[in-house]
Amino acid sequence: MSYGRPINPATTVVRHSGEILHHELEVDLCVVGASISGTATGLEAARLGKSVAIVDSLPTLGGQAVNSIIGTFCGLYRNGTPGHRFTFGIVDEMLDDLEKRDACYYRYGPMTTVVHYNEIALSRWIETSLDDAGVVPITGAILRDVETDGRSLQSVNLVTRYGDVTIRAESFADCSRDAALAYLAGLECREPDEAFYGSQQVVFEGLNTEAEPPARYEWSERIDDKAADYGLLCQGGLAFYFPWKDAAVLNTTHVETHLDPIEASKMGQIARIRSTGAIIS
Repeated sequence: MSYGRPINPATTVVRHSGEILHHELEVDLCVVGASISGTATGLEAARLGKSVAIVDSLPTLGGQAVNSIIGTFCGLYRNGTPGHRFTFGIVDEMLDDLEKRDACYYRYGPMTTVVHYNEIALSRWIETSLDDAGVVPITGAILRDVETDGRSLQSVNLVTRYGDVTIRAESFADCSRDAALAYLAGLECREPDEAFYGSQQVVFEGLNTEAEPPARYEWSERIDDKAADYGLLCQGGLAFYFPWKDAAVLNTTHVETHLDPIEASKMGQIARIRSTGAIIS
């Protein structure tokens, strides 16, 4: 088999000089967080003629919408059956593209309308739309600190595997979901007095797609029955099914989400072990 070019076995020895690689970028708007909200913000600004950079700590754009294990929009429609959609604008373009690709499915439930979608198709739409609008992406970037003049934000400093990046902008949009930009800028932020809790989810694969899937209450009863044995804090779970997959995502429990990097990593491991045990035992 030929790949069209010969393989060059030559190498060059290199050593790190100790110099910190540093890149600088100046734009009209810097969007921190490439979630759906960040994507919409960046697109709207770019289409109004602004130069835009969008930053995310993940290696891809789209945030949880394309990097989670759910592939579900739950907040586009108000409660009721079938429910009225109250989110428009960029969402119109997004849903139109997914529908043309046969990459989304509407499930009309007793409380609200849920949109299941193909994460890869959504990822391609986000990347293509931002690129067509001229938005500069910076992925795999961690927000380290910010610079202010005492009144307004002047720049953000990022850490990436390719070196540090400083972005100077006239305006900034905090789409990080956890107020990371606002907090580092010294603005007042509120946090609950009790511990933070987040959902722990388990992917259940190998479902028979030709058979009727288990009812939601069956999953809930299963988790409820095993919760105490495995130390799960939340009794009863919620299942998400996908019409084109042989898998379900189970929201099995709630776990404390520490703001300390070591404790957060440790709790993530413990939660996965407990949740998996409760499902497969």
